[in-house]
Amino acid sequence: MNMKLMDIFRMQFDFVWDTETWFLPLEFALAGLNSTKASWQPPGGGNTIWQTVNHLNYYNALLVRQLNDTTPGTEASNNKPTYGDIGEPPNSKWEAVLAGNTFGEIGNPADSDKWKATVAETRLICEELRQSLAQMNDSQLDEEQVGRLARQMLHNVYHIGQIVFIRKQQGSWPQERE
Repeated sequence: MNMKLMDIFRMQFDFVWDTETWFLPLEFALAGLNSTKASWQPPGGGNTIWQTVNHLNYYNALLVRQLNDTTPGTEASNNKPTYGDIGEPPNSKWEAVLAGNTFGEIGNPADSDKWKATVAETRLICEELRQSLAQMNDSQLDEEQVGRLARQMLHNVYHIGQIVFIRKQQGSWPQERE
């Protein structure tokens, strides 16, 4: 087998979004979840599932914009990544992005329409990301893009695990999945 790097990223994205393997994809982690459960805050605090989905939407949409940016790349920086999930070198552009609250409000348990819209936005962003990945090939990748894609896939999986854990805490995780 002679897989290219983009083939691997596309396969990883499928696993993260909607193809179940030995870990659960986001589509399945959100299945059957209502606004009440999505806005439930874990005992002792922490983010709700709704907030976590907002956060994933923010960074996945950012990744789509970055992948579709056609401006010529700049030279790779010798700086080590310092900003966790986006791994960009420090500069004023990223400091401004990271200063914002990407998780948002905890969500309104009574607003099922807004929760459905949030999930619909998640699906739209994931399909846009899938289309962006489908249009890319290895020759378009530089070191920065490879790192960005690798970190974002791991970032997604990390938060999917949190969603499953919260659902288990609140008792909304399906018994047949145990």
